[in-house]
Amino acid sequence: MSNLSKEYNRELLQFGSISGLTAIFVFVVIYVLGSEYFLSPIVWISSFGLPIVFAVLAARAAKKNGDGYLAFSGALKVSFGVFVLTGLISTLFSFIMFNYIDVAFGESVKQLTIEKTMEFMERFKVPDTEIDKQIDQLVEMDMFSIKNLFKSFAQSCIVYFIEALILAAILKKKKPEIEFGN
Repeated sequence: MSNLSKEYNRELLQFGSISGLTAIFVFVVIYVLGSEYFLSPIVWISSFGLPIVFAVLAARAAKKNGDGYLAFSGALKVSFGVFVLTGLISTLFSFIMFNYIDVAFGESVKQLTIEKTMEFMERFKVPDTEIDKQIDQLVEMDMFSIKNLFKSFAQSCIVYFIEALILAAILKKKKPEIEFGN
């Protein structure tokens, strides 16, 4: 039996790379549309939904290569790996985009983030002192620094792991155990 650390690497890398490149494509389309689209719910849904599609495809490919069987651990590895690789590629691209390619776009996204945060807090009747405190923190924060982007990536990995657990539970198919003579 092959070692799990090397098993399913082909599917993980193949579908994770395709998912990451798809995420970059979606990012570029949104970039072309404008910064106001960057904070839309569709972007948030696609940033978590698209990797799910590719994680399922990767797990199905791994299952097919395993004669129709895929252990829970293998399904977890391949699906979580796709999520992590997608997130890593997206994070690196975001860093390059916001810090080198178009810094003004990053500033525009930051300003919209501040405005949306303020609207949200006002809608929920948060006291003005708390709103001011939160807005001051956002103004001072370098949202697109490598540290903050990777902090966000690490937090996303928690969600990715939960998604991968759910997918692994759904996609696993245990090989039947062979009983010896009676």
